[in-house]
Amino acid sequence: MLDRLPALALSERGASRPDPVVLGGVPVLPMPEHVVEAVRAVAGTPFPRLSRGSPTLRAALAARIGADDPERELLITHGAQHGMSVALRALLAPGDEVLVPTPTYFFDGMVRMAGAHPVHVPARADDGWAADPAALAAAITPATRALLLCNPNNPTGHTPTRGRLAELVDLAARHGLVVLSDESYERYVHDGPGYVPLQSLRDRHPDLVTVTSLSKNYAFSHWRVGYVHAPAPLLDRVHTAFEWDAINVGDIPQAAAEAAVTGPQEWLDAVFGLFRGKRDLLVETLRTADVPVVPPTAGIFALADLSRIGTGRQLEDELLTRGIVALAGDAFGGPAGHARLLYGGPDAGIVELGRRLA
Repeated sequence: MLDRLPALALSERGASRPDPVVLGGVPVLPMPEHVVEAVRAVAGTPFPRLSRGSPTLRAALAARIGADDPERELLITHGAQHGMSVALRALLAPGDEVLVPTPTYFFDGMVRMAGAHPVHVPARADDGWAADPAALAAAITPATRALLLCNPNNPTGHTPTRGRLAELVDLAARHGLVVLSDESYERYVHDGPGYVPLQSLRDRHPDLVTVTSLSKNYAFSHWRVGYVHAPAPLLDRVHTAFEWDAINVGDIPQAAAEAAVTGPQEWLDAVFGLFRGKRDLLVETLRTADVPVVPPTAGIFALADLSRIGTGRQLEDELLTRGIVALAGDAFGGPAGHARLLYGGPDAGIVELGRRLA
């Protein structure tokens, strides 16, 4: 039996708390006129059922990410989570093992729905939360079939270097593993080595699968559109599983997505340009409150050491009594005395967070 998705369950627990700290996650923005007009133009149009997704949307995405064959390598899904869940069910078999460097996003439920077993391989704060190739190699067994990454990482904000990512891909190639990567926060990189797409390393190993969310990168949460990018032999299997799962994604959301991808980006750039400053404010605020944290290089979150307050559910409850909604690190397979703190909201909320923590 699956547990609730941790972030949603905590959000509901915190909803009735008085005087909450306003932190905020990914931006939720009104759609600009060019997206609204694209939807208005096709709202009454009947569409053919195309289970791989709109050809023009896939062509637009291919032009942006450098995909060689949008017809064979791209599949439109209902967001990144849906894409990852379908990919895991398509590519894994009951009893398979999946290496999962932790802390990381809530992949366990999706892995278990595929009948497979997640094998957590911890990263360390003193190594910047980077995945450890030696530890991953030591965890491989005859049942290991895949390596599952989050790049940039949620909840740590770590972005792997090209060299480290290449080490992980080479490890997978030596052992015949599929590498799956959730790259939903590619647009949120503030500094450091910069985002390196997994698919840019396909010359080292062909069995690479990327899922991405337009919800994150285009403030598109209410439309729920994402995609899977993989070489044709793997994507064919994912496509077949997708047809049994959802048949196709709605055509109107896809029209909106195409307009967002191909149209002016200023409405997004103005918001994404604020996150580095918010990151810096959070890090300085936490240091002032004497809270250890590895400064994130990407995202809208940091994994802070709050073990002096508590661990796990106790830590979450202690924070909730102060109006702070923050998920403990064990929800991400990480240390239970850490918590994910968001910084996507107003600066005043970040300052208030520090005051209450202190």
